[in-house]
Parts: sequence; C-alpha cells; structure tokens
Amino acid sequence: MKKLPLLCSYVILQLLATPALAELTVKNGYVRSLPPSVDNTSAYMTLHNTSEQAMELTGAKTPLAGTVMLHTTMNHDGMLHMQHVSSVSIPAQGELVLESGGMHMMLMDLKQHPKPGDEVELTLLFADGTRQTVKLQVRSVLDE
Repeated sequence: MKKLPLLCSYVILQLLATPALAELTVKNGYVRSLPPSVDNTSAYMTLHNTSEQAMELTGAKTPLAGTVMLHTTMNHDGMLHMQHVSSVSIPAQGELVLESGGMHMMLMDLKQHPKPGDEVELTLLFADGTRQTVKLQVRSVLDE
C-alpha cells in the first residue's frame, strides 16, 4: 500500500518535468575529436528556450568522460584562459550558444577517445532537477 503514493508522486514529478524539456531544443551540437594523447575534449551546441521562464543549466554527464564542466573563455592581458562556471542561464524565449572561444562544456578524464563520425550521449542537468539527454556527433577539429 505504501508503494502506491510513492509511485503516484513519481508519475506527477515526471509529468511536471516533461513540459520544460519540450521547451528546450538543441541545435548544431557536436563534440570535438582530438588526438588520443589528449585526456579532455569539448562539446558545443545552441540551446533554444521557447518557454516563458529562464532555465538554469548546471552541468552535464556522459558515459564518455569522468567529469563534464561548464567553462567560459576569459581574456587576461591578451592570454585566453578557461574558467569554470557552476551554472549558466538560458533566458526565456532566448538561447545560449556554447561555442569555441566562449561558453562551452569540457569533457574531462575521457574513458575513450571519440573519433569523427561517432555519436556521444550527453545528459544536460538543470537546477530544477530536470535532465535532457541529447546525442552529439563527433567532428574533427579540421571540419569546424
């Protein structure tokens, strides 16, 4: 008998989370292919939020890497440096562009090295607890 209220709560939470995900589309996503000697790579995409509320992206996870972190690129005295950020907002009716030289995701401690043409599964994590899994193609740095 105790399992029924728990199951109902789970179903309600899933129904509440589903509309938020339907309001986020991912376009032009890809993971950069790098030489096997490199332990990290990056992921890029454009996230479109069609809802009336901002969404807070807090990170991601993938079976390909031990850690996924949001980074931005900063210019300090003419030198470019990456800086970790804990979250980033996707404005209501707006978009967030994750791109080389700007905000992006770092896939760190690679468990294997993706090759051009491979597909990488990446689960986006949001502050409200929702998740959205996307599949990104791997591209050679020469194809960018």
